[in-house]
Amino acid sequence: MKYIFIIICALLSLNMTAQPPDQSDRESRKEEMRSQIKSLLIAHLTKELDLSTEEAQKFWPLYNSIKEERNKLEREKKMLVKKMEKSFDTMTEKEALVYVDQMVALDQKISATNIDYKHDEIIAVIGAKRFLKLKKAEVDFRRKMMKEYRDRKRRK
Repeated sequence: MKYIFIIICALLSLNMTAQPPDQSDRESRKEEMRSQIKSLLIAHLTKELDLSTEEAQKFWPLYNSIKEERNKLEREKKMLVKKMEKSFDTMTEKEALVYVDQMVALDQKISATNIDYKHDEIIAVIGAKRFLKLKKAEVDFRRKMMKEYRDRKRRK
């Protein structure tokens, strides 16, 4: 009887530890990963662009504001898509047209916040040659991150 009780307790404790993390844990881990990736990106771009202190003080607020505006618009679009998906089966053609117009408007705003469209502001701070380096460094960073992600997946 004593052994059965111990086995049941052991099995129950294993079951409890095998539960997936709750939503707040996932969100905090996602936020932590985003912050780590952002730090890595900043380090990579700083190294590649070789900015002086004065240039960095002007460049980073501009760069961050462009990226933050883009992220804000992409979050808005994501929320709009979720809202649309919930009412998709019951929406009328007129309501669907409103969603289409909203999505097209958001896509245009997102395109307008692309670094390519803000190039004049950035070139005024770091110059045209470094702007090209910035574009290349961003692409290189994305490739490096994707390669690392694939390598980690293979190891598992």
